[in-house]
Amino acid sequence: MTFLDIRGVTKRYGVTTAVDDVTLSVAAGSRTAVVGPSGSGKTTLLRLIGGFEAPDSGQVTLNGDVLADGTAIVPAHRRSVGFVTQDGSLFPHLTVADNIGFGLDKRSPDRSQRILALMDMVELDPIMLNRRPHQLSGGQQQRVSLARALARQPKLMLLDEPFSALDTGLRENMRKAVAAVLKKAGITTILVTHDQAEALSFADQVAVMRQGKLVQAGPPRSLYLNPSDRTTASFLGDAILLPAEIGNGWIDCAFGRLVANTADRLGKAEIMLRPEQLKLVAVTEKDVMTSPDASAGYGKVVDIEFGGAVCTVMLAIMGSHGAQDGKPAAPVQIKCSAVNLPATGDHVRIEVLGEPHIFA
Repeated sequence: MTFLDIRGVTKRYGVTTAVDDVTLSVAAGSRTAVVGPSGSGKTTLLRLIGGFEAPDSGQVTLNGDVLADGTAIVPAHRRSVGFVTQDGSLFPHLTVADNIGFGLDKRSPDRSQRILALMDMVELDPIMLNRRPHQLSGGQQQRVSLARALARQPKLMLLDEPFSALDTGLRENMRKAVAAVLKKAGITTILVTHDQAEALSFADQVAVMRQGKLVQAGPPRSLYLNPSDRTTASFLGDAILLPAEIGNGWIDCAFGRLVANTADRLGKAEIMLRPEQLKLVAVTEKDVMTSPDASAGYGKVVDIEFGGAVCTVMLAIMGSHGAQDGKPAAPVQIKCSAVNLPATGDHVRIEVLGEPHIFA
């Protein structure tokens, strides 16, 4: 069931269009990640949803209630929307308890119990109740900020790059912890991030923005394996982009003849493979020259960049596969595991797992 409905929302600042005719639906209880490079409009979209900005046109509806219809909006404090920012925005002069309870009625008899329950929800030790923000670590500050946002029992939670200031290990742990808290509370959530891995692991739905436009939205796996264009493909992770010739149920490219569901497509196209779809099998030069598999692709390792768990291998493609207009295929850069890594000068057979993605 659609819980948040954004229809044709546009926001301009002078001659700059920050959000351009964006339409997006978010299901109740789900987690959506809005991802894109800096300046793509993702934070502006979040502020429009939260009521901190008014759209120039379009409509925002939450659980059937119209929050914005063009420039006519419901103010932020009446939207039942929680908001957690990158720095947490805690009040430095207030204790942890007072920060969490800021939006709670001070006359309420169960206020203290409610604060303790919220601290337990975000896994904060009660010993921290009387500490101030400067006495907390970055992760603890974000937990306090999340607890404060949860105190108002919001229908919708907005997260604006809340983990970006944290160290890598802590960032991953916080992301998992926050996701678990919000899932348990059943709160619909929208996360804005520029981190592709964060978006793919956190969300049920990923929305990719570029230059103010929503270019693609859908389940993380679908977007990762079937991006709408080469820019989105590269943004969501390492991508190998190749020219190809499409036939009836097959694709000819630098990696050989691959089986694929080509539907009615024929002729030249561009395809995408993810690095994890490739496997390099060591062969001898004699194997390549005397008895090659006609459907397989072969290459010679011309350079290796060792990167620990993931290494970059530059392959010179051998044979006629991938040739375009009589010219040999261009060298291909492949990221692969350090396990069984070939050496410079080795010959390899390129095995492809799964089907390539064909761009429209």
